Amino acid sequence: MKNSIIATTLLLLITVSLILLTFGIGERITIINNSESHYELSEDNQFRRIDMYNPDSLSLSTVKPVYDYDLSVDFGDFYLKENIIASSDIELLNQELLLSADEINGNMPNPNVLPALVFSANTTDAKADKLSEAIDTAIINTRRRESPRVAIDLSKISVFRYEPVVINASIYTTDKVKNISIYVRYKSDKLVRKNGDDRYSINVFKIENSQYKGTYLHPFGGTLGEYQAVVLVQTEKGIYGYTKDFTVKGRQSPPAKETKKIATLEYAIDLTTKRVPSVETGELTDYDAIYDWIRYMKCDIFWAIGGQTTGWTGGITSDEPWAKAMIKNIENLAASKKKGNVELGAYVMSYFAAGGGARKGGYEVSIGYNSETKSLVESRHISLADPKRVRDIIDILKRYDSNPNISYVGLDFIRTGEVDGYEMVDEMVELTGVYVPANWQTMSKQARMKWLAVNRGKKEIGLKWRWFRAHKESLIIKQVKESGIKKKLWAFTLGWNQGQEHGQDPYMFFDAGIDYDAVMIYEANRAQHVGMLASWPRYLSGEYNTLVGNMIDNRLQDGSLRPELEYMKRVYESEAKFNRSSRIRGVFFHDISRMLWSRFRGAGNSIREWANINASIVSRIEEKYSENPFNVTVKLDERNRTGVLTIVNRTSKRLNNVSIKTDLAQALSAIALDSQTVNIEAGGTAEIGFKYAYGGSRYSSLMSFRVTAESGEENVAAVYTLLHTLIPKPEPAKEENAIMAKGEDAKSSNNTKDETKDN
Repeated sequence: MKNSIIATTLLLLITVSLILLTFGIGERITIINNSESHYELSEDNQFRRIDMYNPDSLSLSTVKPVYDYDLSVDFGDFYLKENIIASSDIELLNQELLLSADEINGNMPNPNVLPALVFSANTTDAKADKLSEAIDTAIINTRRRESPRVAIDLSKISVFRYEPVVINASIYTTDKVKNISIYVRYKSDKLVRKNGDDRYSINVFKIENSQYKGTYLHPFGGTLGEYQAVVLVQTEKGIYGYTKDFTVKGRQSPPAKETKKIATLEYAIDLTTKRVPSVETGELTDYDAIYDWIRYMKCDIFWAIGGQTTGWTGGITSDEPWAKAMIKNIENLAASKKKGNVELGAYVMSYFAAGGGARKGGYEVSIGYNSETKSLVESRHISLADPKRVRDIIDILKRYDSNPNISYVGLDFIRTGEVDGYEMVDEMVELTGVYVPANWQTMSKQARMKWLAVNRGKKEIGLKWRWFRAHKESLIIKQVKESGIKKKLWAFTLGWNQGQEHGQDPYMFFDAGIDYDAVMIYEANRAQHVGMLASWPRYLSGEYNTLVGNMIDNRLQDGSLRPELEYMKRVYESEAKFNRSSRIRGVFFHDISRMLWSRFRGAGNSIREWANINASIVSRIEEKYSENPFNVTVKLDERNRTGVLTIVNRTSKRLNNVSIKTDLAQALSAIALDSQTVNIEAGGTAEIGFKYAYGGSRYSSLMSFRVTAESGEENVAAVYTLLHTLIPKPEPAKEENAIMAKGEDAKSSNNTKDETKDN
């Protein structure tokens, strides 16, 4: 009986102990101070399989990718050696959770060809799911009374997408700490999220004996919301998990209301020296006529370059870094009597400074790398790290902001090139937590720049390099936005891969303060354009003021269509596709100096032709969003040189005296409407027949119809004739076909019949 009581008592004590070990204490979270020190990596990179349900068997291991490099300088060992393990990965289930063998060996894919990354709160990635389960097990294990006490301190508990989160962990325990690992997981579903280098784990740095640090970079396109920093600590007794919450927030665009219709001007010459033809008569007049053309294109906003720093511009100095002609142009355009209700915007070429402009303006030059000579070279850009350039940008934009006749200020080239900026290597390494060579602290600045230039093609370093530059550019935008500028701020950004190769990102830029993102869809061939149509809706979603624009340049419009039609098609396609869940807020046409004075508008194309093309694009988009009183369509009968213009009154009232004017281009010589004025009942339709004629040529040509209400509202429809596709082609005679079938020379036959057949 006594033995039975003792056995029962022991069983009860064991049961209570197990319950206390499992549920006795919660997650321990305290605060420590931030630190900026580095740590050293272990040489140990052995892997072994473990059992997640037996925490004591968990083993952390240091993952040490070894990258090949070929430089003239001696970098020594690629990684530092140290006497304590501080791992970036924990082997929880199997090696699939770790870097792949290719990554370990340095054979990573070039980030330039990576697909757009898409992140969702509903991520079901198997690795993240398994890893999250293992972390939950470690957190439950932490409730044991003898678990280490761990303090977690975050650099910020609420960040925008362009801001890093530094995770500091202090470990207080008498047990030997074998390893630690850091992750971030989404709070709502507890799934681990990838870092800005496309991995689940975060590089861990030892600061002091009991202090460690890692940096979380919110990945491009990452989900907003509540997150948890997770620190896993391994002692000889097991692995324990600790968490600390933080928030990743975003900034939505202010309401844009109606669709923005924008013409741009990128021109370095004093406009008072140029002549512009009159819209009405075609006679040459002064630059003020630009505003008439902007209205003729149905645009209500005009963005003109107002600042550039180049080596070939006279008068550029450190004290006066901006081209005087451009400042003069903006001020003349702002004061023009023809401006009327057109809203003017002024933008600056932020970091592009060709021809030695950076040196001339007293700036630090952005450093690139020549892979053939393995040498560092000066680029055509100003360093993003130069504080003087930010001050100068703010100064000139404040000048324009104070002008009551200017409504917008903008930034172009808020970036450097894809393969320069290496002078920022030290800041990038410190901020992103990149593992560096063993002798990093003794390497020269030049050697460190070369190291980054060579290794930026590696996956981890490449992605962190992109993230870092987007962070830097976002901080510049933030400084501009918070400098006291009150006008709406826009930025021109690249279209392919959302500009990320050059350190741009639409989400980050909106968070930093831009009100409009003008996405340049030009300088891409047809295949690249189709790629953008696929990547943008995968990436961008939400109420953001995104604009799309094409360049008035026939050289850039390749495809199966004639260039002008390809130009129109690309704008329509981009407007429809570039935001997954919301409409594009406007279109822009870049730049009208090419329409007015450049041979690149296309041989035989007139100023009026391009103006009608742009007006037609605006009209179709206005129709789409019910911002035009009319729907207008044109149908041609090419063989009979006739057509029908159909006008639908979309309003709830009768429209009287609706006028119709026509424009012809290239080979067309005349057009005759059955009626030039019509009345259309509310919701009614009018059909106006017309005939047209060619001159000496039969080349496909543009005709446009400008439908105008008494109120002045217009709808423009532009259409190209296709007569050249209807020209009969000769059909070989039967005798000729027979001869050709026998393999004889067709030219030897003198009995062919002259038969033709229409296509």
